[in-house]
Amino acid sequence: MRAGAGPARTTPGRPATAGAPTASASAARAAERSQLAGSIRRGRLGSKRAESAIEPAEEATPIPAKAFSGRLLALAVVLVAVIVLLAPSVTRYLQQQTELDALRADIARQQQQQADYTSELARWDDPAFVKQQARERIFLVMPGETRYLVKGGDGIEESTGEGSAAEPTDLPWVDSLWSSVARAATD
Repeated sequence: MRAGAGPARTTPGRPATAGAPTASASAARAAERSQLAGSIRRGRLGSKRAESAIEPAEEATPIPAKAFSGRLLALAVVLVAVIVLLAPSVTRYLQQQTELDALRADIARQQQQQADYTSELARWDDPAFVKQQARERIFLVMPGETRYLVKGGDGIEESTGEGSAAEPTDLPWVDSLWSSVARAATD
């Protein structure tokens, strides 16, 4: 309400102001508020309780906050339950990821090996490669070529492809074995 717009209010211990200018009406309201505020601080309009002095902030001792609450306990229980329920699933997921990585590495290795085998197989389709392998592995020669084998450190000697000419044919098997051992040691 605006000042002077209605009937003046009365307060206990203060007379009603009728027709007072706005400055005195606002001063009256301010005084009324301060009186009510004082009575509220003392306890409902003049109760007989003893007034407690308000301590300044510098002299007041801090009140400790609650360190543990029921909400915190409920949150901890829920978190533990979630961890217990999810731990096996997460562990299994991590194991499967490790297995997948190992399998992918194995697949890559096998694909590389397959590519190597495929290129080796394609090389065997080339007649020049086949000839080279026949010369190296089983010592084949082309018609008209002469093959030489190096024996020991003495040098190169021509191979005839025949056995030794000094081999007796009518010896018992024991004597034949001994003579072949002796020839192998001397040749």
